[in-house]
Amino acid sequence: MASSLAAIVILGLIVMFWLEAARARELAVGISRAACEKERYQLLDDGVYLQRFALRWTSAGLRFRRMYRFDYSIDGSLRQSGYVLLLGNQLEAVHIQGRHTIEHEGTAAEETPEKTKTKAAEIIPFPKKR
Repeated sequence: MASSLAAIVILGLIVMFWLEAARARELAVGISRAACEKERYQLLDDGVYLQRFALRWTSAGLRFRRMYRFDYSIDGSLRQSGYVLLLGNQLEAVHIQGRHTIEHEGTAAEETPEKTKTKAAEIIPFPKKR
């Protein structure tokens, strides 16, 4: 009886994790599509892929931090790469064509590389792969 209850709980946790990941991916696709439309770029492959995944402690508790990569084209021939950072289901940052758009407390600010250096404390980098 206890083993079947444990199996049901584990299965439920797996389903909840999968649904959360699917929701975050859909959100990242929408954000990347909106960023490309704003810049009048073409989103290639019509999607994103998960590049990095980590757990992060926040004031709201333990959250998943995900980095999704997407490819876009400025002129239809050159493929470039951008990324979307999500903390839980909150947008943390978008990077496209050398600019960062950072969401912080509900306000978005577009950043140039020079301004981004001064705001480096707001973006928490993922550790380098070994």
